[in-house]
Amino acid sequence: MDYLIRKVSIVDPGGKHHGKVVDVWVKDGIIREIGREIRRTGKTRSLQAPNSMLSGGWIDIGCVGGEPGLEHRETLRSLALSGAAGGFTGLCMFPNTRPAIQSKSEVNFIRSKSVDLPIHILPIGAVSKGCIGQELAEILQMREAGAIAFSDGMAPIQNSGLMMRALEYLKLVPGGLLINQSLDHSLAGKGQVHEGPVSTLLGLLGIPLLAETTFIHRDLALLRYTASRLLVHKLSGEESVAILRAAKKQLSGLFASVSIFNLVADASRLENLDANYKLSPPLRDASDRKALVRGVAEGTIDCIVSDHTPWDPESKDLEFQSAAFGSLSLQTCFRAYCTHLLDELGIDRWVEMQVHNTRSMLHLPVQHVEEGCAAELSWFVTGTHSLFTDGELHSLSRNCPYPGSSLRGKVLGVFSKGKFTPDGISEKLA
Repeated sequence: MDYLIRKVSIVDPGGKHHGKVVDVWVKDGIIREIGREIRRTGKTRSLQAPNSMLSGGWIDIGCVGGEPGLEHRETLRSLALSGAAGGFTGLCMFPNTRPAIQSKSEVNFIRSKSVDLPIHILPIGAVSKGCIGQELAEILQMREAGAIAFSDGMAPIQNSGLMMRALEYLKLVPGGLLINQSLDHSLAGKGQVHEGPVSTLLGLLGIPLLAETTFIHRDLALLRYTASRLLVHKLSGEESVAILRAAKKQLSGLFASVSIFNLVADASRLENLDANYKLSPPLRDASDRKALVRGVAEGTIDCIVSDHTPWDPESKDLEFQSAAFGSLSLQTCFRAYCTHLLDELGIDRWVEMQVHNTRSMLHLPVQHVEEGCAAELSWFVTGTHSLFTDGELHSLSRNCPYPGSSLRGKVLGVFSKGKFTPDGISEKLA
């Protein structure tokens, strides 16, 4: 089927149609024509919405799934539908499944099981077997099978020797990328929230920013030694941004990300002990949040990640001290950005990070909205406000902090794999 998106504003920084209001004709998964008042007849489906925008398809790095082994939290299908509803056409999924994505067999399983899903699921291979940081996994074989990058995901690498060997191995892979959250478990201990006024007020053990910055220094030292490629995942503090700002002037293979949660909220959100805001890294001080926003604006931080982490009620609906770290966010990431940051950072910055920067980091072709290009596209509006409800969630889990909140912006649909998925719900999969 072919589609004609009418009177849509193109958001494609660096592209020749950026900022223009045009019609876009998509047929067989390819952008066939861009112009004003395109006329098509027959089976062409016309799509139009007031003040809508169109960009290359967004990619999220480091979301957590469940399949295989943890399907009660999330299946590949529910993950894909959540991602499409959030405007993403590609999801780089962490390897924290059972078994972990630690060999070519698991990579092949993810790729084959996701063929018929509406968007791309891109498996991230484990650095260590079982993601437990002891024995190096089959990195080269996983890459040959289609692993997009490598990480132990929710388990930050504590073994410096293993991390160094992984960085060395990835030099043998064109565009090889290691993704690691810099977190020293021995310093974080049994901390529950950011170490500061809120942890004192709540009487909870704190996680000092030192637990992050100490390992950032370690990881940068390993990167310098190996001359490899590293994404320092989910910066959370002002000092972390300063360290990366200085290091990126010397290290071409260094990249940084930030969780949408740390970008839009601070530790004050925890004063009512809402476990949905119990996150890793934790929400920190207001000054840290502002520094992260500056890091995004200036380019020290390369991409914003959803930090999507589904948990079953037995893991999350507990007293705060016992609840797991993490929350759902694929469907709310863009809307949270629009609500809290759009006026300050603009929509161009969002697209630069989620389209151009992510693809460059992953050595994927940069997606432009131009004739002849593949129709991997996100269609959205930024100005409207609406109530987000629990009934909108496609995840099998429910640990989301936003139901009942008025959020700005809306995803109208995505074009991916030659199909259009409206409002995140595939007509053929629904």
